Amino acid sequence: MHFSYSLLQLPRHWPLESGGLNPICRCVAGHASKSAATIDNKHRKGTRHLSKSRHVLQNDIDLLHPPADLEKKKHKLKRLVQSPNSFFMDVKCQGCFNITTVFSHSQTVVVCGNCQTVLCQPTGGRARLTEGCSFRRKGD
Repeated sequence: MHFSYSLLQLPRHWPLESGGLNPICRCVAGHASKSAATIDNKHRKGTRHLSKSRHVLQNDIDLLHPPADLEKKKHKLKRLVQSPNSFFMDVKCQGCFNITTVFSHSQTVVVCGNCQTVLCQPTGGRARLTEGCSFRRKGD
């Protein structure tokens, strides 16, 4: 069976005739004439991308002594030593300067013991502090 090149449609990720390298993103996806939104959509689909940002390859990480910033980004159960994302904190009331201990992922509204001002409100994850309240993380 013989196909004509005019009828044959090449995949969009093949390099273009102009060399195939996009001067903006420098990947081999071959979308030099496409807009930035199209480029971002292609990279979300799994195209390997050589960007200027500093990415750490999996082979370059010391598994016994991983960097702290990479460990903090991992899921709490997938860290080298499992540790929770939650913590206790001292919250200072903006009105009476009373200090109250609050759990970071509190599921109830926390009010000041003296002036009954709302210190934090629950969300789906971490509790949202009221504007003007200062806090200090406990235990570090």
